[in-house]
Amino acid sequence: MKLPLNLPSPLEALDYFANLRVSIKRDDLIDPVVAGNKWRKLKGYVESLPVHSHVVSFGGAHSNHLAAAASVLNAYGHTGSFVVRGDELNATSSNVLQHCQQLGIQLIFIPRSQFRDLRDKHWQLDARDFQQWQIPSDSLILPEGGSGEHNRQGCAELWHELIQQGLPDQLWLAAGTGGTARGILNAMPENCPTRLHIISAVKGAHREAKQTLNLARSKGIHCHWQDETAFGGFAKTSPDLQDLQAHFSHTTDIPLDPVYNAKVCWHLQQFSQSIPHCRDHIVWLHSGGFGLHKPT
Repeated sequence: MKLPLNLPSPLEALDYFANLRVSIKRDDLIDPVVAGNKWRKLKGYVESLPVHSHVVSFGGAHSNHLAAAASVLNAYGHTGSFVVRGDELNATSSNVLQHCQQLGIQLIFIPRSQFRDLRDKHWQLDARDFQQWQIPSDSLILPEGGSGEHNRQGCAELWHELIQQGLPDQLWLAAGTGGTARGILNAMPENCPTRLHIISAVKGAHREAKQTLNLARSKGIHCHWQDETAFGGFAKTSPDLQDLQAHFSHTTDIPLDPVYNAKVCWHLQQFSQSIPHCRDHIVWLHSGGFGLHKPT
């Protein structure tokens, strides 16, 4: 079984931000679960897997990546084990984890310190991990967030869609691991005039920022990385952000997730107030979020 995806995703004019000409790339409409950058990042990976593979991946209780990976693996006939940050959690701790369990994914809960150690080791498991967690020894590793070289294929298709729909002066998008941003940068030609504005949902993601900015610099592309300093870090919010998220969704009928895209909205709002006469065409890549849309 393959997924019935809505591609290419539509580009819609957005009359919301004063003083700005903004269009929104509706990658949130690709699929109710495998939406946005999740499909873009997983496409190359899942299409390269051997038949009936077992995949190990990593994430938090509210990880859009885990929800999407579970759906993709299930649709393509694969199985999986997901290592989840937080040994105080269980399969009912979030809608994401319930979704994964319903699709037959093995959930493994580990202490947050151990999860950080795995991140530092770039998700390399040793024999003890496979034995302790009862994971098949020939399992394949999918890093946290779905990042990796396989991102190139899906992000190249995204960049091609943007070219066909009209190359923007600025491209704004959210980032967790930065995999989508680097995938897009890899697809962009050298000295491309489009400027990237990356809004990190993670506070202090210095390694990811450095990797992304170095890649942009090597290709002669202007790229700005905005650290998450306004709301307290990943998955943190505030009454002002919640109000903006609700107002935007009510006004435009476009749902936003609070972790990633609501923060892009907030920074675009700030930008519109600081640049009163911007003539650029700005495209906001709406990267989706688990549970934003009901399956049809």
